Amino acid sequence: MTADAPAEPHAGRPVESAGHAAPGGTDPVWRVWARLPDAVQASLPVWFASRVAVVIASLAGARALSDGPAGDAPGLTTLWDRWDVGLFTKVARYGYLSPSYIDRTEVDFPGLPLAIRLVHVVVPDWIAAGLVVSFLAGTLAAAALWRLAADEVGREDARFAVVALVCFPYAVFLFAAYSEGVFLGFAVASWLAARRDRWLLAGLLGAGAASARVTGIPFCAALVVQYVLVRRAAGRPLFAPPALALALPPLPIIGYVLYLRARTGRWDTYTEAMRAGWNRGVDWPWRGWSRTWESAFDGSGASTFVWFWRGELLAVVIGVLLTGVLLWSRRWGEATFVGLMTVLMSFSNYYASGIRGILVAFPLYLLLARVAARRPWVRGAYVWLCTPVMVVFVVAFTQGNWVD
Repeated sequence: MTADAPAEPHAGRPVESAGHAAPGGTDPVWRVWARLPDAVQASLPVWFASRVAVVIASLAGARALSDGPAGDAPGLTTLWDRWDVGLFTKVARYGYLSPSYIDRTEVDFPGLPLAIRLVHVVVPDWIAAGLVVSFLAGTLAAAALWRLAADEVGREDARFAVVALVCFPYAVFLFAAYSEGVFLGFAVASWLAARRDRWLLAGLLGAGAASARVTGIPFCAALVVQYVLVRRAAGRPLFAPPALALALPPLPIIGYVLYLRARTGRWDTYTEAMRAGWNRGVDWPWRGWSRTWESAFDGSGASTFVWFWRGELLAVVIGVLLTGVLLWSRRWGEATFVGLMTVLMSFSNYYASGIRGILVAFPLYLLLARVAARRPWVRGAYVWLCTPVMVVFVVAFTQGNWVD
């Protein structure tokens, strides 16, 4: 990250100089830590501690809710082998449209399965490999998010952006082998590179984000808007070689569509798989809202799913409000990303996975950091309100209950 950031004094960091050894002397661990970028040093303790807390919550929940012998309690990989984790793992192991399974995994973009397969070379367990991918992707996301926030609110207040991310109620999906972590890591790092006017790097990282989720489509559009803003602010021409980097992020999406076309002979394989596997299709937002509202307030519905639908309604509301705030703040690039993502989740016959879209809406955490810098009480209120819900969702998810 330091390659993207201007040089800054490293307040509070021990510096080796003639006759003054850094604390820890020749300790190799300290020497490695001292050479890490500022953003990693500031964000990694928060990120790592939050991962430890999630592990403890999942294991403690499993033991507290089990009536069987302690020796029969499930292990960590068993607890985190839930729901879509199995789908991503199947793609990583067998590829798409495999005779080894019948699930319509064409709705899952290839970024995460490819990463799991790569890590599997050194991590034999497939679920563990997915957890490693999520941890590494989250490390990148936390560091880039801290750097973005530090540019806006200063180093002291920037850490709250990372805290807000790890305490978000649905942050369980940043620990599990879901695609949100991969998308968020690449997207935030790409946005940081774009802010630095480093467009080749922004394009390459943006391609990584687009390879992971359909959310990459609005992110591609947002990068174009951000390009115009950054170039104009710097007084540089828009039609210049750096603009070619904007062609990189859409390439994984185009490549995946062409791959599915070659395998199935259809251009609509993605949408057909969504319809056949999840009964989802394109529809007007008010129709999707109406159907989701009916499910959310169905008194005879299962409690778990009723609250799931309510979360989806809330996701659209948050998306609209956040887009409005970003437009009012004249943050056009961020507003483009959140706004188009909200449109994408809204034009459906029912709402699903929208709250995970809000989870990766990194402008939200930057906004919270700006607000908290002016009103410090926001930090405590956010942590005390969101963290308990996040812990409940961790336990629910690892116990096999539907969260999103």
